Amino acid sequence: WPRPPLNYCLLITLALRNSGSGSLTVQQIYEFTRQHFPFFETAPQGWKNTIRHNLCLRSCFKKTTGFVCGNKNRKSCLWRLTPEGCRKFQMETQALPEEDLVLVCQSMSNP
Repeated sequence: WPRPPLNYCLLITLALRNSGSGSLTVQQIYEFTRQHFPFFETAPQGWKNTIRHNLCLRSCFKKTTGFVCGNKNRKSCLWRLTPEGCRKFQMETQALPEEDLVLVCQSMSNP
């Protein structure tokens, strides 16, 4: 599978916008990314660090006050998209060239 021609900010935003609640744990974002873009199933583990860095450093994302119990009763925080993040997502997706949209579909398991 080819690597999707999307930056990590867009990948995270796709995961958050496709969640029922609008918020996900980091692990759920990883799972969405692997599930929809098979490239990440076999990619070197560094992509996970990049997702975490984007979540922490970009103003597009905000950690919520909610927590979810995961494996071994470990609590994980939830992340959500900020209003600025929503605007940025709309601008960036509208600016994607047609060729990139075709490549996105080719990189997805179920476009």
